[in-house]
Amino acid sequence: MNIRNQNQRSEAQQGGFSLIELMVGMAIGLLCTLVIATVLSSAEGHRRGTTQGSDAQVNGTVALYTVQRELAMAGYGFASESAAVGCQLQAFYNGVAVPALPARLLPVIITQGAGGASDNVRVLASSKFVDGSVATRHDVGYTIPTRITSSYDPLDTGPTKRFQYQVSSLLSIVPGDLMVAVVNAASPCGLFQATGVQVSATMGRLVLRADDAAKWNAPNHPSQLAPNGSFLVNLGRLIDVSYSVDGQQYLTSSQFDSLTRGRNERQLQGNIVLLKALYGRDTDAVPDGVVDTYDYNTPTNNAEALRVLSVRVVVVARSAQFEKEEVTTSLPKWDVGKATAVAGAVACESSKCIELKIDAADDWKHYRYKVFDTVVPLRNQRWKSGDAP
Repeated sequence: MNIRNQNQRSEAQQGGFSLIELMVGMAIGLLCTLVIATVLSSAEGHRRGTTQGSDAQVNGTVALYTVQRELAMAGYGFASESAAVGCQLQAFYNGVAVPALPARLLPVIITQGAGGASDNVRVLASSKFVDGSVATRHDVGYTIPTRITSSYDPLDTGPTKRFQYQVSSLLSIVPGDLMVAVVNAASPCGLFQATGVQVSATMGRLVLRADDAAKWNAPNHPSQLAPNGSFLVNLGRLIDVSYSVDGQQYLTSSQFDSLTRGRNERQLQGNIVLLKALYGRDTDAVPDGVVDTYDYNTPTNNAEALRVLSVRVVVVARSAQFEKEEVTTSLPKWDVGKATAVAGAVACESSKCIELKIDAADDWKHYRYKVFDTVVPLRNQRWKSGDAP
């Protein structure tokens, strides 16, 4: 009897949890799970934000450096001669003007984007770089303008005059180089292709230009009479590259190809949403070499071109990670300071700013952004020869 009672008590003690106990345990477990999930989600959000911010930092830095490096060489080979800057460029291939080339020989050409969209920044320079490090773009050597030492008349039918320029130096000039004949600041600049170089006992150093109507050397072109004291600019294969931002958020380049007379497009850096640039201009009545204002006014003649001393650039990079919540609530601003007048800048706190339009996409608030800017002096423009201003 006692044994049965003990067994019954033992079985009762092993009956397990009650329903209430199970519900309480599940509630505690769910609460712990919720707390852990919240902590992990918050930590992951901070980690993702930090990582994506780092991505935007890298993308923006690389993009700005790419444009800045090109701008630093703007005008190399021709901008040191004041008369060449801003001259009207005349170039023909197979008797037809080459539309891929710019209308004027300017170190930098900025085309403003409509409605605050990205600008197009175009850089011109000679391809005759000393290192020749990029075989597809650079030619080994270097270039400086060479003076014409005897008058050149395109209409002179004499066998020793019409097809050659007498010059002071043949430094780095080789057959196939694109040359520009510069007479003065008011005259057009004629582009032709050197077909040879020669040192004559009677005529000195010569740059030869044979007629080739099917290529760059149309008869009687360049058409300007080039008196003694004019000069030739050696552009090599010509660096003519434009930077912009495409619809896929890539910084892109468009490079002129002197062989095809077309342009080669490339995507360079991803997650770049905006590129803007301004001319730094000396507006004093008597130029003093100091930038007084930044604006979008592309020079239309030699005098205006000589007043452009620098270019101010801003790049906006976007994080790659799409955020579920809106993480950007307002358009970023480009702080341009208030020491120098800047077109389009308005007061913002103690400085002046330009609002950067990055809201073309409907989901733009779900990304993080970083703004990078710099000022690039046009050093080849400022290192002028002679009595240029």
